[in-house]
Amino acid sequence: MVGREMLALYLLSAGLLWTPGWHVVEAGMKLGKVGQLPCMLEVPPDPSKTQDGESHLHWQHIQLVLSGSESQTLPHGSNSDTFLLQDKAGVLLPHVDEDVDKLECKVSRYFTANTQILWPGLPRRQVQLPTWYIVTITHTDDEFRISTFCFQPAEPSQGPGPAPFTGVFSLYTKASRVQVKLQGTVLLACGFTVDHVAKAMDVAWVLRQKGGRHREVLKYEGKRRQVTHLQEQAKAFPSEIPRGNASILLTSVAVRDQGTYFCSVGTAGLHWELGIEVVVVEPPKVTLSPQTPTLSLEEGEEKKLVCEVNRYFPLEAHVQWLREPEEGRMLPELVKNALFSNHRQSSDETYSFSSYFLLKVSLQDDGVRYTCRVEHESLHFPIRKSITIRVKERFEIKWWFLLLIIAILVVLLVLLLRTLHQVESRNKRKPY
Repeated sequence: MVGREMLALYLLSAGLLWTPGWHVVEAGMKLGKVGQLPCMLEVPPDPSKTQDGESHLHWQHIQLVLSGSESQTLPHGSNSDTFLLQDKAGVLLPHVDEDVDKLECKVSRYFTANTQILWPGLPRRQVQLPTWYIVTITHTDDEFRISTFCFQPAEPSQGPGPAPFTGVFSLYTKASRVQVKLQGTVLLACGFTVDHVAKAMDVAWVLRQKGGRHREVLKYEGKRRQVTHLQEQAKAFPSEIPRGNASILLTSVAVRDQGTYFCSVGTAGLHWELGIEVVVVEPPKVTLSPQTPTLSLEEGEEKKLVCEVNRYFPLEAHVQWLREPEEGRMLPELVKNALFSNHRQSSDETYSFSSYFLLKVSLQDDGVRYTCRVEHESLHFPIRKSITIRVKERFEIKWWFLLLIIAILVVLLVLLLRTLHQVESRNKRKPY
């Protein structure tokens, strides 16, 4: 079983995770080893300018210059709104090689409570501690999100502009919202990159749901290299975690497993998490009653048409009945007298209901197709179920035809009585 899950991870990971060192550089179009990215910088409030003791953060527009070289400096003419992010270890650049207009960037302070982060390569004893930041880059089409820890040295910068950032640790995920069918399987992609071989990376997955409910799903202790599964459906890949792959596989997903799954990674005093919302969607099963493609009725006959919409999730589903004349005649019409039953909920928390109306056919309904059209967020296209009506003309005796029959009968009766009278008269005159 584990072998199959590993195979599934490798097959899926090609499209879900990134490989460090991958670059496609197109000057002026995409970010590569060197590029500029417009960002929003979170600026702490100035205590001297606050009113009534209230302090508010505000955001400043900046340009973030990304570089894979430690010797890279800011372009000539750069001002205080231009920042340099040196990513010599490749913890950020390999993951953001995209069109600039597809990326949203924010830079926020990471508060360390005045404690020193003992990060490899940084001096252990410093008079003034470096300032830590989180650079978060999000793809506007929700293809990925990446948060990178950067520090800014306390020493003044040698070149123009602010002191450069140095990227040391990134956490990244794919789409922030994924859909899965009921009892289906979904891979929650989460990866991390550090600028050194880290032996004590701790990983945890936590599910947070509406109403403040949360539960631990899985945890990994880096020192012991041990995975603890706290939810039966969650499967990790222990051999992949030290390589930077903290993804998990959720199996047999039920409605109760919906929520936001947070991938949390921490090492050497730095800790961050990114969330992936898991949404269960189950497409409806639609049937018509009567279950026949063609229904033959006599003119004036009544028939109840029922559209059953069964075992779908979530609750919102939209149903319409359409009257569609034969092709080339008229546009479809909405059936306005359709009714709906109450929703029914099954033990697996899926929903069902029905829509119906009473059809009294006329000759104008001959060849007409009545269609039940169902829309639901699980469907790329609406489901359509149709039944075609064939109408037979009912034989009726017309009033004028009835009067004609009566008149003929009266005439025949008169003739018969007349004949009988003549015969009787002849018999009376006949001598015996």
